Amino acid sequence: MLQSQTWKSALNILHRLGLAGLVAALPLSNFVMSVSMFWLAGVWLLQVITDTQNGKKWHSRFQLFFQNRSAWMLSAFYLLPIIGLIWTDDFGYAAWDLRMKLPLLILPFLLTTLDPITDLEYRQTLGVFLLSLSFAVIWCLLIYFHINPKPYNNIREISVFISHVRFSLLLIFGLCVTGVESWDKPMGKPFTVIISALYLYFLYIIGSITGIMVLSVVMFWALIKTLLKSKRKSLRYTSFTLLILIPLVTFLYLQHAYQQYFGVEKPDWKNLPTHTARGDEYQHFPEYPAIENGHYIMTYVAWGELYQGWLERSDLYPDSTDARGHLLKGTLIRYLANKGLRKDLDGMRALTDDDIYLIEQGFTSPDEKNRGGLKSRMNRVFYEWSNYIAGGNPNGHSVIQRLEFWKTGSAIIADHPIFGVGTGDVKKSFASKYDEIQTKLDPEFRLRAHNQYMTLWISYGIFGLIAFCIMLISAWNKNKKNVLYTAFMIIAIMSFFTEDTLESQAGVMFFGFFFCFSGYKKEDITAYTSAGEIDNFCPLGGCFSATITCAFFPTGDQRPG
Repeated sequence: MLQSQTWKSALNILHRLGLAGLVAALPLSNFVMSVSMFWLAGVWLLQVITDTQNGKKWHSRFQLFFQNRSAWMLSAFYLLPIIGLIWTDDFGYAAWDLRMKLPLLILPFLLTTLDPITDLEYRQTLGVFLLSLSFAVIWCLLIYFHINPKPYNNIREISVFISHVRFSLLLIFGLCVTGVESWDKPMGKPFTVIISALYLYFLYIIGSITGIMVLSVVMFWALIKTLLKSKRKSLRYTSFTLLILIPLVTFLYLQHAYQQYFGVEKPDWKNLPTHTARGDEYQHFPEYPAIENGHYIMTYVAWGELYQGWLERSDLYPDSTDARGHLLKGTLIRYLANKGLRKDLDGMRALTDDDIYLIEQGFTSPDEKNRGGLKSRMNRVFYEWSNYIAGGNPNGHSVIQRLEFWKTGSAIIADHPIFGVGTGDVKKSFASKYDEIQTKLDPEFRLRAHNQYMTLWISYGIFGLIAFCIMLISAWNKNKKNVLYTAFMIIAIMSFFTEDTLESQAGVMFFGFFFCFSGYKKEDITAYTSAGEIDNFCPLGGCFSATITCAFFPTGDQRPG
């Protein structure tokens, strides 16, 4: 009996270590994510062997899986890329796609057929997720403040572990976890405020448009829920007020920022000065009315003096490329426009040695390297739009590039609306369609749709897209009373509009794991072990002690998978 109990405890430790490893790896390591998933598969096999030796019906685990509608529907989604092999040509890309989406098949099955975990273990797993997420945020901020000496040329590069967009989604879900699981625990309120301040500050610094949109929708949903469900009049009045004020203030702020950026007096193109003080001819380009930091970019361009002044200061030729691969003279002209300088010898001599270095590195503004935040991101988007409507090149501009992605994707859908192009032909179809429509995008920027719904339609046709939407709606409806699950579904569904979330390992793991895990049914805990006493003191199931307690404190209160 002792040996049996010891073995059971060992399996429980291995199970909890697998869960902790997977959630800890979500913001940090794709490799550890994969290892943790197969670790859990090994634990499942050991549990099945143990069932067989103890005379239990091990196949009853499969019944648990098929009784969980959300789990089996997500696993069944994996049939789509398999069926899509029938009419595909590029089996190399198809094999990559099948391998990438494998967690959507495996994770739902594992999470519902492994031995049940307790309520405490559930919260400890979420606690490990927050610990890992907080570590990743702090590490990235150390890079941002140059305490960690890792160099970066773009604010997005401080997200060194995974894509800044994926990281933003994890942070928003982390905010939801703290609000749902910590707020009403002892010390939960200050814990939630501290964690939220940390995550929100990073979201502000990184300026992810997708993250900001998703966070806005989650906040709007939370306010509506509070307004409709709360019995406290003060909370209901506060929610109602915020529901009115936040959209209004946001609109006014955006309108002010837009007017500040574009509200530039239009020059009298015919009466602008024609020559510099030294007699070199100015060129003005009214056909390219793009704006940078309140100044028209292509005005007062004296090519001769511009080249002369640059070659006095740098060994790089203006017609070469900067460190980011952009045309150097284009970077130089934008930099001068940002500083309000004319593109002549006087303007060049007004630049400092630091300015010359930044231009060589590809910076278009003197404060671009250290500049972050929503206002900075908005200005970059405004420039992208200004450049785009002026007929400029969309290359390297993440928001405007999506317009090209979506235009190309829509053209592919128009050619293959019913069955799509098949699992393996997505990349090839985009490549040929880009050539066909004569896109301005350079080859390295000719990417996929960056819209999960569009990618599914392109891959598997309209029926594949409908099947995916039915799965989402059905799972959400089944778990609609679970606040954390609803928050997760809002985050996932919103991210699908601007990202191919299920076309990357980090996105697939995030969606596949929390699609099932965050929907676990909560139960009341009537008895606590020593670990439970720690949980009663620390917010989020003792999250700061989770790395110790999640593996070594046995509990007896079970939570169904």
